[in-house]
Amino acid sequence: IDKTYKTHRGGKDIAPTSVHLLYPPDDLEELITGKHGWTTFPEHELSDMNLTWMSSCHDEIVVGAKVLHYPATHFDRLWHKYNHLGNFPAVRFGGELVVPDSFHLQARDEYLKHQDKTVQQQKLKELLEHAAFLRSEEEIQSQLETGSVVVIDTVRDSLQRGCWTAPRLLRPSLHSLLQRRPSKAEMERMQKMKRFPVEKLSCPEGLLKNSDPGLDLVLQELESKGWAACNLGLHPKILQRALLEAQQLKPRMAKGSTVIENEILDPSLPNADRGDRILFMQEQGLSGAAAAKGPAPTLTMLESALTDFGMQLDLRLQRSSLRLRITERCDGMLACYEAGGAYSAHIDNADGDGRVDGRVLTMVLYLNVNWDRSAGGELAIFEANDGDLGDPNVKGSWHVVYPEAGTLVLLRADRVLHEVRSAYEERFALSMWFCGQHVEYGGS
Repeated sequence: IDKTYKTHRGGKDIAPTSVHLLYPPDDLEELITGKHGWTTFPEHELSDMNLTWMSSCHDEIVVGAKVLHYPATHFDRLWHKYNHLGNFPAVRFGGELVVPDSFHLQARDEYLKHQDKTVQQQKLKELLEHAAFLRSEEEIQSQLETGSVVVIDTVRDSLQRGCWTAPRLLRPSLHSLLQRRPSKAEMERMQKMKRFPVEKLSCPEGLLKNSDPGLDLVLQELESKGWAACNLGLHPKILQRALLEAQQLKPRMAKGSTVIENEILDPSLPNADRGDRILFMQEQGLSGAAAAKGPAPTLTMLESALTDFGMQLDLRLQRSSLRLRITERCDGMLACYEAGGAYSAHIDNADGDGRVDGRVLTMVLYLNVNWDRSAGGELAIFEANDGDLGDPNVKGSWHVVYPEAGTLVLLRADRVLHEVRSAYEERFALSMWFCGQHVEYGGS
């Protein structure tokens, strides 16, 4: 990023003096063919930097830039970058911010130290190799496991098949994710499709006492349908205590909201209408060993149990056809729907969560002892049988789970459309999300 700034008196108007816009990959073909990119680089420099698909422009781009990025993706461009920047200052914003020692300053100094272009290029190359290149199998594996780098098998696959093979898509683009959210008209049509009560998995005495065979059954359902429902197998007194603790925590709860692309959605939209009140366990000091002596020890224990199930599923998911790897768990969420409360149809992780390892698995444990099914409050899960979400003529059915105490639902957070139907009584649920990514995106 070119961080050479110009400031005006008062320090209020700050703008970069050399930028170009960075477009998402989905738009790259249109960008290259249509010259929809602009840069402040002079016209005569564009060919040297392989940027002939961009248009040289100055004032407009400086004023309107939203994303700043300096193209320095190989050695030649690295030299062009520091040749362009020259002896830039080590302070920003009129001296208020001092730039710490960094690769950026080291590259500037290395460039200025030598006059010959060939020597400058060689020194910058050596500096980049030392700072950024992976030098051992251990470093490579470490970067793979964190998701910082990814193995692309395109060359190998192309050689094996004797023809060009495009890289495998390890995670969908943001555009394709958002396309799966039904419009208002589509939702109205889908709401008229048939609804069936869910048959829970056959797991004698519940998942707690038969975790290995039970989780194997859960995995089969996740692979084939994207969701599963079962009994956790909790003692009735534990469920009663959990419900009482949840009721006592109501004063701490706040109204829930739906966030897409870091913006809170208008509740009137078809995917954002929700009527629950929520709190997050860790945020409220209700997670971990210390919380066992707090106001909700039973809920703390149940959150820990859900976390344990998520970790036990991890290896199964990696070896399954889903090829998913759990990277971390999110903070547990306690939710209360008061009489009349509902949550319109939505996908939990509709936009990728803005990260390479967004939420992939949702767990919901219901706490409602002696729930009367006539009170509503069902979780309805949409299952397509003709087409897929986002298709204008998708067909399918809704599968209904009643929010009865001890019922556990697991579903793909990034795939499954579901809704909470209006309840005529107060209902409580404890939810947990797990983040993850394709196993080949960040190691195995």
